[in-house]
Amino acid sequence: MKKVFSSIWFRCISVLLCISIIAGGGLALLNDVLYVSPEERTARSIKKIYGTVVEYDSLLDADIDGAEVIYSDEMGEITKVFRIGEESSNSYDMLFKSTGNNGYKGGTITLWVKVVFEGTTYKIDKVVLESFTKQTLMSKLDGSFYSGFLIDVTDAYKNGELFSATDSSSENYNPISGATFSANSAVNAVNLVLKCINDKGWEK
Repeated sequence: MKKVFSSIWFRCISVLLCISIIAGGGLALLNDVLYVSPEERTARSIKKIYGTVVEYDSLLDADIDGAEVIYSDEMGEITKVFRIGEESSNSYDMLFKSTGNNGYKGGTITLWVKVVFEGTTYKIDKVVLESFTKQTLMSKLDGSFYSGFLIDVTDAYKNGELFSATDSSSENYNPISGATFSANSAVNAVNLVLKCINDKGWEK
C-alpha cells in the first residue's frame, strides 16, 4: 500500500486532481464576480451611444422577454428596441439592435441604429457597430459608410426606397469597395429597422 501512495502515477493524479478542484472553484468564483446582467449590458451599450447615462423604456428585449418576441425575417432579426424620451412629446428617440444576414460567408453584422422621431417624421441619426461574425474586411466599413445611412427615412419603406450596397439605381445606394458582402449584411440590418418601424414590430 505504501508503494501505491508513493508511486509517480499516484502523485501525478493527485496533483492533477488538486489543480482541477482549485481551477474549478476559481472559475466558479470569477463567474459570479464578473457576471453582467442583460440589463447592465444594455445600459452600457446605450451609454456608449449617447456618451452618458439616459433613461429608456424597453419595448422589446429578447434577452429578458424571451425568444418569442424577436422581430425577424430573411434580412435578419431585431432583438432590442428602446425608446428614449416620451412618445407623447414632439421629439424622442428609438434605438434598435439589429442583426443583418447574408454577409461574407453567410455571416452577420449587428448594429445599433438610433432613429430620431420628430412629429410625423423620423430620421436615422446614428449607426454604431456592435459585433459581427465571419466578416474579414470590417475595416472597409468605416465612418463614411455608416454616415451614408443618416438620412430622413419617414416614408422609405413604404415607397420601396430601401438601402442597397449593390444596386446603383437605388434611391439610397450606399456602396463600399472591396467588402460588398459585409456591406450587404449591414444594409440588411438597417433595412430591417425601417421595416420594423413601418410595421411597428415592437407591438407584435
